[in-house]
Amino acid sequence: MVQKFCQSCGMPLNNSNKGTNADGNPNEDYCIYCYKEGKFTQDFNMSQMIEFCTQFTDQINKEAGWNLTPQQAKEQMRQFFPTLKRWRQKDERSLTEKAAHLLSQCKEVTLASVNADGFPRPVPLDKIYSAGCNEVWVVTARGSEKVADFNLNPKAGLSYSFYGDSVALRGTVEIITDDETRKQMWQEYFINYFPGGPADPNYVLIRFIGTEATIWINGEFAHVNLFGSDQVYRQLSDHARLFV
Repeated sequence: MVQKFCQSCGMPLNNSNKGTNADGNPNEDYCIYCYKEGKFTQDFNMSQMIEFCTQFTDQINKEAGWNLTPQQAKEQMRQFFPTLKRWRQKDERSLTEKAAHLLSQCKEVTLASVNADGFPRPVPLDKIYSAGCNEVWVVTARGSEKVADFNLNPKAGLSYSFYGDSVALRGTVEIITDDETRKQMWQEYFINYFPGGPADPNYVLIRFIGTEATIWINGEFAHVNLFGSDQVYRQLSDHARLFV
């Protein structure tokens, strides 16, 4: 009998681990970890799936009798995964559309201000709203260091990543203080930080707009001017990416 493999993660398929179709019947192509009730369980592209699976290298070695390092396992998956059904289907979206989807997957971003001494000050923050690949809103305190930095210099950097894919942006920020917008963007958990509610004078919003992007998604790399036509695309290995 020919061994079948999950056409998403490459796991050996058997009757006990097959995924399910929308009607509840077993699916013959995908495992239960990747496919349930007619839908994929993870919103991944191929490179994200490889990053996700690499964390199980020890388990793979134990079950297969191998002795692979995580990097060796990753290289094997890079060779094998493009032959699988799920990843043979070409993604026709533009790279900036893929970046917008990546941002929608991220709950947290890193926002960098420039302090009075000229040094960058990166801070991880919860994303409360985003649009496209380059507009991000976060919440902060009026008296915070980053607000002081941005009042002096609105230039900023922002980055986000998800299972090996990443986008780094350069742009500017706007400090939002008007009552109507603060009320519209208010979320219940903010009360833990701003006990005065939407009218709390210490509660402000930061709106970041990126004008330039460095994008690495599913093996595609590009420097992109988001408000112009200049786009430079390259296909790079992880090793080559260290030198850009």
